[in-house]
Amino acid sequence: YARIFGAFQGGAAAAMMVGNSMKSDVRPVVELGGWGVYVPHGIVWELERADPPVAPRYRALADLSELPALVAEIG
Repeated sequence: YARIFGAFQGGAAAAMMVGNSMKSDVRPVVELGGWGVYVPHGIVWELERADPPVAPRYRALADLSELPALVAEIG
């Protein structure tokens, strides 16, 4: 993620990752300074389990219908 975000203006601080894997999608981006948004799925592989980050750039949503409001809030 660092290499990918580094190729764009604003880097990780201007990025948002929305995903259903705390370990692979959300935590890595939050740790780089970006926004990590967790949208749970009914089935989670044991390998993908991780505690949510305690960070101001972390959010959890019930489903994707809540994403537009979050993007507008952060905007």
